[in-house]
Amino acid sequence: MTSNNRLSGKPARAAMAAALLLCAAFTAAQAQQPGDQERRQKMIDDCEQNFGSEIDCIREVDTELRAEALQSGGRVIHLRPAR
Repeated sequence: MTSNNRLSGKPARAAMAAALLLCAAFTAAQAQQPGDQERRQKMIDDCEQNFGSEIDCIREVDTELRAEALQSGGRVIHLRPAR
């Protein structure tokens, strides 16, 4: 059985992987301003001292920083159109 899907095969998978890596790199570069990265690490360290778990603290700090960015006019990617 053959597939009529345009995104099948190795070239398509490679293109999709490259696109995902590009998006991830752009997002990471945007989030890593010199002062911002130091602030993020300090927030994670403070959270770990008070609450313990590194994984939970990383999630919590990242959520808080995203909320701050949204409040200050950061961009939002909508996955579906507004109703």
